[in-house]
Amino acid sequence: MTGLLSRLTGRLFAPRWQHANPTIRSAAAAQLDPETPDQRQILESLILEDPALEVRHAALARMATPERLLPLLDRADGLVRERLVELLSGGQDAPSLLDREQLVARLDDNELLAAIAARGDNQQLRLVALERLTDEAALIHQACHNSIAAVRHAAAARITSQDGLEQLVRGARRDRHVQRQARDTLAQRRADAQQADALNASRDNLLRQMEKLPRQAWEDSVPSRYRSLLREWERLPAADHDVQQRFEEARLQAYKVISDHEAREQAIREHERLSANLSTHLEEILTALHQARADLLSRECVNDHDFASLQAQRRLQGERWRELTDQFSAPAELLERHQRLQQQLQDPLDAWYRHQLCQGEMDAALVDNDLEQMARLEREIAWPAELPLTRTLHAVRQALEAAAPPATTDEESADEAAATDEPATDSSDKPRTLDLEAISAELDQLDTYLEAGKLKPASRLHRSLRDRTEGQLDSERQTRLRQLGARVAELRDWQNFVAAPKREQLLEAITTLAEREDLSDEQRDRQHQQLIQQWRSLGDAAASRESSQSFRSASDSIKQQLQDYREARKQAREHNLAMREALCEQLESLNGHAMGDADPDALRQIRDRAREEWRRHTPVPAGPGRQLSHRFGEALTALQGLIDQRAGEIAAAKQALVDAAEALADEDAPARARAEQAKALQTRWRELGRAPKGEEQRLWSAFRAACDRIFAARDQDREARDTREQVRLEQWQALIERLDSWEPTTLEDAAQLDDALKEADALGALPRGKRGDGMRRRWNGILKRREQRLDELHAQQLRQEWQQWRDLLEQHAVADASARQGNIEDVELPDSPAFDDASRQANAARNQMRRAEPVSANAANERLAELRVHLAILFEAPLGAEDESRRLTVQVARINQQLGERLERDEELDEVLDALLANGPLDWEAWQAELPRFDALFNH
Repeated sequence: MTGLLSRLTGRLFAPRWQHANPTIRSAAAAQLDPETPDQRQILESLILEDPALEVRHAALARMATPERLLPLLDRADGLVRERLVELLSGGQDAPSLLDREQLVARLDDNELLAAIAARGDNQQLRLVALERLTDEAALIHQACHNSIAAVRHAAAARITSQDGLEQLVRGARRDRHVQRQARDTLAQRRADAQQADALNASRDNLLRQMEKLPRQAWEDSVPSRYRSLLREWERLPAADHDVQQRFEEARLQAYKVISDHEAREQAIREHERLSANLSTHLEEILTALHQARADLLSRECVNDHDFASLQAQRRLQGERWRELTDQFSAPAELLERHQRLQQQLQDPLDAWYRHQLCQGEMDAALVDNDLEQMARLEREIAWPAELPLTRTLHAVRQALEAAAPPATTDEESADEAAATDEPATDSSDKPRTLDLEAISAELDQLDTYLEAGKLKPASRLHRSLRDRTEGQLDSERQTRLRQLGARVAELRDWQNFVAAPKREQLLEAITTLAEREDLSDEQRDRQHQQLIQQWRSLGDAAASRESSQSFRSASDSIKQQLQDYREARKQAREHNLAMREALCEQLESLNGHAMGDADPDALRQIRDRAREEWRRHTPVPAGPGRQLSHRFGEALTALQGLIDQRAGEIAAAKQALVDAAEALADEDAPARARAEQAKALQTRWRELGRAPKGEEQRLWSAFRAACDRIFAARDQDREARDTREQVRLEQWQALIERLDSWEPTTLEDAAQLDDALKEADALGALPRGKRGDGMRRRWNGILKRREQRLDELHAQQLRQEWQQWRDLLEQHAVADASARQGNIEDVELPDSPAFDDASRQANAARNQMRRAEPVSANAANERLAELRVHLAILFEAPLGAEDESRRLTVQVARINQQLGERLERDEELDEVLDALLANGPLDWEAWQAELPRFDALFNH
């Protein structure tokens, strides 16, 4: 009882907005004040929770300001959203336009904004909502379907994606401006993409050409092409870092190749300059060698320094000679002179080598005054007669001459005996006369020797003058001779004074050298030879038997210590001699069995390695070594002759290639075919090998120039072809853009499509490639769309004309039915372009049939069905099984009719329509049965 009472009390005293009756709650909601917070909360709860729609509407009606409904938007259903759209769009109870614009400018709900942009009562309000709209799909919808053009245009301007623009082109049917703007944007993007692709293609092309430049065969146009590629790259906009880095690496490689080639060209020019002055350079070498030999022969006494200078000069000039003759073929006369001069230089050096070997023994023989040993050593040395003597050899000869008995003793005694038998007047009849001018010159020469400190030549000249002029000179010359003799004696005393401590030092040094154990054999032998040379250079100044004996004993001790070393050196010489002999045999065998097609470069390598081997196996014994030197020189000369012969043959073959390349460059054949033939000639050139260096460079310059002309013609032809293709592509592009911007509106516009097709046929097929394939696909798509559009126009016109024919045929069917009831009426042909003279004749024939005697309509009904089948065949429409027999009849009739001349589809259609008009009279039921089928055919 208590619970029931409580429920009744609660129901009786509950607020009206909580009443069970929705009508009462609606009335209560209409009385609530939204300005009061408690009542506003009640209204919000009614809007969000009340199940009755009329209550929620009543509560929403009290919430008349959008600011109060916006907080409920996320929790409420579509009713609140619809109320908000109504208020913000300018519906009932809407606030002022300025307030609405300010509120819309703060909204972020795309759905709400889209609704306001579509339904707003003011253009500026819609634009504000559109400005806050971010969903692209909503923007596309506004651009296509908004009722205000400015809003559509503003929405279209904010669409930037590719898909969005394509949707605008397809969907903006009501606004051509939006559609055109989207199409133009897409076209601009395609153009930008094509331009970017073209720019990337240009960069890739330049990069490939720059990377290819260092690897291709050298041409004179490579530096200019390098600079051209660099200029073209700099004209392009800046590329990505990786692409720029790759181009920079390729540029550096190309620059290095060009720099290396220029350096080689400079070397070649230097080489050609040397080749032009070859004889002059070789003459200079021969002159230098002659001068070196003359300097040696002009000396009064030779020593180690003289022969070292001769060897250095010979080696230096020999290197220059080899360098020049390796590059060029020397004249035979100069080669012969060089070999002869080399022999003339080799003889003194061989004598000096023998002298060095016998130096120690001659010193010992001089110290011991062993005349027999000295005579043997002099014969073994075999010193050339024209070569000045060394100090040691001069001392040996003086000792031998002093010990030899006078060869003229018997003759002089005989002369004396004869002179005693002769009268005294005979001696006065033949007095000896002196050449005073010659004597004065010799006195001057003696003075020069004394000034230079040359004791030995001064002593010889003084003794000769004294013996020849005794008692025959005038007082002036005799006084001068005595003064010069005193100076000779003074110089001798002075040299003896100076040589005494020097001899003591040398004796002490050789004694110390014999006792030292910290030196290697090579150092000991070298110092021993130097001490002997210095001892010998002193001559007989301050010489004594005791010092000479001590020096010889120490020298013998050193020789004993160096016995093993000298034996090993002797064996090494013999080994080197054997290796040189084997090298000579190999060269002689090569010269005797060399193939006729031997590669001259390989022969040059053999020659250079042989020279290296020859220089490596040194020293050798003097006598056999000299013979082997002659033998080696002859073998090298023969090998050089073979090299020159093969190089000459190659030069002749390359000259033939040069002639072929020049003839090919002058031909009028296609440039590409000539370039392929030039490549074959280049391959043959590389296979031949090298001609003589100077000739090789001349031939290569001519061959390269001819090939450059061929490849330049090929490049020019390729550039011309590319230019023509580019022009044709631009013409195609203009044609495609023109056809893409054109839309047929009538059937008469088909002539423009025919003109475009004729222009395309005149331009020719699009070239293969990325751009050409894309343009071909676009062209085919545009053609397909335009043909479809013309077909649609044709079908539309055909349906319009059929409607006129249908009305006329309907009138004739009604007239046929009336005629059967006795009411005969003629049907007038309408004045329309759809009917021609044949149609008028058919109409008159149909009227005439109606006036004739009534006949059975079966034949006309069957004819009507055949004409329907005929139209179905023309329209390629499907037919039922009941029409198969009629199909065969119609096809046979068509074949028979078109035997003479084939009709066009429109002409045949006109004939069928005229036949349909002339066919009658018809049964009304048959006509009503066939009419829907005819309508279906024309709609098909």
